[in-house]
Amino acid sequence: MICSSIDMGSDTIKIVVAKIDDKSFNILAATSVLSVGIKKGIVVDTDLACKSINLAVEELEKKLGFRIDKAIVNVPFYDVDINFCHGKSYLDGKVTGDDVITCFKSCVSTIDESLEVVTVFPIDYTIDGQDKITNPIGIEGEELDCRMLISTIPKDILYPYLDVLNKCNIEIIDLSFGVINDIYNVDIDISEKSGAVVDIGKDKTEIGVFNKGLLIKGTTLSYGSKLVDHDIRYIYHLDKMTARDLKENIAFAFSKYADASESVVYTNVDNEEVKIDQYELSQVVEARLEEILKNVKKDLKDLTNHEISYIIITGGISNLPGFDNLVKDIFKDSAYTINLNVIGARDNIYTSCVGMIKYYYDKLKIRGIDYTMYEKISEMISDKKNILHEQILDSMKNYCEDN
Repeated sequence: MICSSIDMGSDTIKIVVAKIDDKSFNILAATSVLSVGIKKGIVVDTDLACKSINLAVEELEKKLGFRIDKAIVNVPFYDVDINFCHGKSYLDGKVTGDDVITCFKSCVSTIDESLEVVTVFPIDYTIDGQDKITNPIGIEGEELDCRMLISTIPKDILYPYLDVLNKCNIEIIDLSFGVINDIYNVDIDISEKSGAVVDIGKDKTEIGVFNKGLLIKGTTLSYGSKLVDHDIRYIYHLDKMTARDLKENIAFAFSKYADASESVVYTNVDNEEVKIDQYELSQVVEARLEEILKNVKKDLKDLTNHEISYIIITGGISNLPGFDNLVKDIFKDSAYTINLNVIGARDNIYTSCVGMIKYYYDKLKIRGIDYTMYEKISEMISDKKNILHEQILDSMKNYCEDN
């Protein structure tokens, strides 16, 4: 299956195109551009947001050789409502993907008109009294029952996102939440555990609580890594882009590993030269990140009384060296930092996009659907490889003739 995913953040627009099957996951192209028109995960200017998305699409087109026109989309995690539902469908022989979808639809039809369904997570299935079935496809029976969790968000939050993509002529194939996507990049077994996923964005932090791999509740905090940039700007009197550059290229998240002898000189907004050493800068960054993570820890206690077996933390800020050490210092051994290590997208800003594609593939399998967004891409990729192969042979031939 070949699939594209879009993560519309307040800081950057990310797009990933990947080929996935039961044996492999390969990035065909990935790109990110600075985002405008989106604040705290909410579209505030449709035209500006469209410009950002079109720029990202154009950059991707240069890499792929064709324009993407379909995608699964990451949506805001605001006012999320998660409900337990029970669906049913009547069978005519063996269970098919259509039967499973009918089962889901029997629940979705009961949702309030002001809300839009984002995810449907099956807990288990029952066929003619035989319960706790995880995959019903191909089992014969007369009646299929399903216990599921359905998540929704208000339409007035979701639809501006959809309008932007529609104006960019991108067909929306499916929706998902960042915290759900992130969990698909984790190597630990969470199928029988309770835990949480924390995604630290530019100006918001999303927290999802999971039980046995299923999202059961969540919240969004109104702050994120932008506070780190603000602190650097305020202390050193720097402009926005210089502060961002210092954070991303000089600072450590855990000042213990910083070097006081390493320093840089910048001209601040007062037109004065200021010398900034790595250790002092890292202390500024660490102090703010520690505050954010401790607030997350407090909010987690308010969200659930269950014992937390794991806390998975990600977001662009987690790229900073030493971030994992800071996380371990605050949350101890239960915490894990996602370090995305996929060829073509070795950057934690892509965790949601990569996880989104894996989640969507999983979703299609349980529904018995075989689908790809771009049927002709494989031929195009194959043709490009052949052309490249011929170019390499020609250059070798020319080299041999010249020598």
